[in-house]
Amino acid sequence: MRTIMKEHKGTYLRFSFIIFGILGLVALAGAVLPPPIPCEVYGSISINGHDAPPGTVINASIDNQSRGSITTTQAGIFGGTGIFVARLTVRGIDGDDGKTIAFSINDILANETVVFHGGTTYHQNLTARIPGPNPTAHFTVNRSIGLAPVTILFTDTSNCVNTMSRLWAFGNGNTSALENPAYTYRKAGNYTALLTVTNSTGTNTTVPGQNITIYPKGDFNHNWEVDIGDVTLVAYMVVGRAPVILPDADFNDNGFVDIGDAAKIAWFKVGKVKEL
Repeated sequence: MRTIMKEHKGTYLRFSFIIFGILGLVALAGAVLPPPIPCEVYGSISINGHDAPPGTVINASIDNQSRGSITTTQAGIFGGTGIFVARLTVRGIDGDDGKTIAFSINDILANETVVFHGGTTYHQNLTARIPGPNPTAHFTVNRSIGLAPVTILFTDTSNCVNTMSRLWAFGNGNTSALENPAYTYRKAGNYTALLTVTNSTGTNTTVPGQNITIYPKGDFNHNWEVDIGDVTLVAYMVVGRAPVILPDADFNDNGFVDIGDAAKIAWFKVGKVKEL
């Protein structure tokens, strides 16, 4: 009798272990595993060889499924090495480890990829090329001839979609990045003004440029010197015999051309005053 009870007891224990083992496997199979640790990416970003502007959106995807994105706040850079600097965080799912992360820049596929490994920080520069028309630089001026000093208004009329930068060169070493600058030429001379525009497709410079001629102050007949003809013209303005009154003849800056202006240019011609 005892032998039979021992046999039943042993069988019961064996079945208990089997049942508990099966239940344990079922519990493990139904358990929700934590997602992989994310990885991070930072680096430079360029479009068509130029720094991508602030506001550029970078998206990371695995198997054509988005795993994270970031919007740039600086030109040509996303993320950084600082502790508190935001980087592109790529959040993988089960099975992503070892898979390729593809990047898109404003929905254009980037040329570079990395492999997802949770907990890794990648320094990866990203580049992309966006097809489109090359820019054509062009501008107009409100005048191309004047007497020093003269302010000329430059207006950008370029065919340039999504202009990223522009650079004006006024022909005397001075430049501007404004869209429509007003520039004052203070010295007589011949100048060639140029405009260079850049967008994500490329760069273009006006050729041959705009010639600008600035004559000396008081040189109304444009022969590069103040002579008796200029003195006579101002005198005629004062007595009302000139066809037009030129504002440039108001050397005293009192709002009109008078006898004082006629005297001043006469004195300048004979060397009594050094400047007009």
